[in-house]
This record gives sequence, structure tokens and C-alpha cells, in this order.
Amino acid sequence: MGREGSSAIGRMTASESPPDLSVCELTVVGPGYGECIIIHIGNGNWVIVDSCLNDESRPVALSYLQSMGLDPSEVVRLIVATHWHDDHIRGISRLVEVCESADFCCASAVCTKELLAMVGALSSRPFSESGSGLQELYQIMSLFLERTSSPLRAISNRLVLNQDGCEIWSLSPFDKDFDSFLLELDRLIPKENETKRRIASLTPNKVAIVLLVKFDDTSILLGSDLERQGWLGILEIRERPQSRSSVFKIPHHGSTNAHEDRVWTEMLDPEPIAAVTPWHKGGRSLPTADDVRRVLSFTSRAYATVAPENLTRRPVRRSGMVDKTIRESGINIRRLSTSSGIVRLRKEICKQSDWDIELIGPAYQLTV
Repeated sequence: MGREGSSAIGRMTASESPPDLSVCELTVVGPGYGECIIIHIGNGNWVIVDSCLNDESRPVALSYLQSMGLDPSEVVRLIVATHWHDDHIRGISRLVEVCESADFCCASAVCTKELLAMVGALSSRPFSESGSGLQELYQIMSLFLERTSSPLRAISNRLVLNQDGCEIWSLSPFDKDFDSFLLELDRLIPKENETKRRIASLTPNKVAIVLLVKFDDTSILLGSDLERQGWLGILEIRERPQSRSSVFKIPHHGSTNAHEDRVWTEMLDPEPIAAVTPWHKGGRSLPTADDVRRVLSFTSRAYATVAPENLTRRPVRRSGMVDKTIRESGINIRRLSTSSGIVRLRKEICKQSDWDIELIGPAYQLTV
């Protein structure tokens, strides 16, 4: 196992024993379209942030915990949906269903009657690319109608979990962004006699939840997909927990629209460990080469869950006659998804030690 500074770096398979009770674990999973973060906060308690599916169309968090011999229904204490973009929320309703004892946390904007009204109004219409995310949240809200509990509503500077010496704070969204979001929802609800069959893509990044995971000696900043204006809002809040983080989940797949220099200089340790989940769809990929160079100007310890060559494989081209024959035969062809890469960090809670860094599957270290 190699060394980088005082961090141990290794490459292994995901099937392994769970961390000791005194060890914090941060696991970032990304297949190239999707993101899930799995956190051991100590004493056998786990938190799941967002969701994506594995090659068997199961939530990766369930498969990951079960691969270590853990029962998700017993060990998961909190599930967070940072926003309802499809690449962050696939399978999350299944997580909520299985992990019955876990609290579910989402932005106030997605717990509203306006959102549920919009989903109902659009149920007979083609959804935008974020439509399946809406459907996931609608299924979650339906589950809570059958339960006595209610979702936790994340807003700026709210303590959403306090357990065994671990605090988890939501640093966003803000009330003004919530109000703006509701106005967008209202514009999307079909009006009487409206003939428009497609809906514009909504921008839930503005109400994305940024999380600060805080221990006595360590903190982790999870950037979700929050864009620059939201980060500027967080930086101006004096009441927020004043803690510099040693680990940063880079927001919005490393995109420049989510970058703010002051986050790196005011909210993070020098040379933090940074993890990014690449994104590829419709011929577009993030992070770009410029994005990677920008990240590396702030830290050399940056890792991605999937390498670019695994994101840009071109589908096989067939002739029109072959495509027609396939359709008429009732054959459904789909491209197999790339196996998820994993960046996993572990360290002893309340000990002055650096993180052990493990790269699993196609995960790799960013270089220029």
C-alpha cells in the first residue's frame, strides 16, 4: 500500500469488513451518471446522502452495506436527498422503504403541497430529464402518509443529526431560494386548456442541501450540486458552524458554475482531500480538463470515482435496417452501465491522524 503524505492509499474490492466502531468512514460512489455518499458516523451508525443504482438496478447503498454483512434496516439513522435531480435520487424511495427506522431529510421546497400538485398534474405528461426524480420524491411522500413520522426539512444552519459525538448540519438552502423555487413550480403546473406537452427543466440546484459532518477533531463538507450564488450565501452567514473541513465532496461534478475560491480558502483545510463524481450524458462530460486543473490548483489530493475513458465509450452504430429488425422483433437493447467507482476514506474518530484513502474499481487520482 503506497503512501501520500501521511495518508495511506490502496486499491481493493468493496467487499470487506465494516469499520471499527471508533472509525469514521466516508464512501463516495459514482458510476458516471449518479452519486451516493455513505457515512459511518461511529458506533455502527450510518448515514446515506443521495442515491444511485448499481448494475443490477439496486440502490448502491443497500448493496454496499449488505456486502459488509450489515442490515440497512437496523444501522441507517439518516437518509438525505440533497435535491431531486435524477442523477442524485435514483432508488432513494427504496432506501426509505427499507430503512424504516431512519429519518429522511430533504429541502423544505420538496416537502410542499405545490410539488405534489405538480407531480399529480404532470402524471399524464412526458417528464423532463429530472422527471423520474420527481417521481422518486412523490413515492417517498406517499410512504410518509402511511407513517406517523414526517421528513426533516433542511434549511440554512439547521442541525439535522446529533448522535454519539457527530453533528450533521445543513448549510443550505435559504428562504429566498425556497421562494424562488416555488415560483418556478407554479410556472410548470399546466394551466387550463394548455396544449404544451413538454415541461421545461427545473433548476433544483438552487435549493440543494450542503451538509457539514462534524466531529470533535474532524469535519467533512459535502457540496451536493450547489452553485456559486448559494456558496456565496453560505459564506456570508456568520452563525454557521465555523469549522474547516479536511474532506470536500466537490459540488456539481466539478463544474465551474459551482466553484468559489473562498470555499477552498475559508471553509477547507490547506490541501484537503477532495472527491468528485464525474457526470456524462448526451456527449457532455464533467469535470472538464479545465475543471480538473482548477481543482488541482487548490489540492493535489483529489480523486474521481470514474476515469474519463470509462465515460465516453461510443455506442455501437447499426444500420437503419438492423434497427428496424430489432424493433419489430420486440428486442430491447440497452447499454450496460459502467461499474461504480468508489473513493473511500477512513480515520479514527478523535485521533490526530490523517485519512486512509482507498480507491475501488475505476476510481482514480486526478492529474493534469
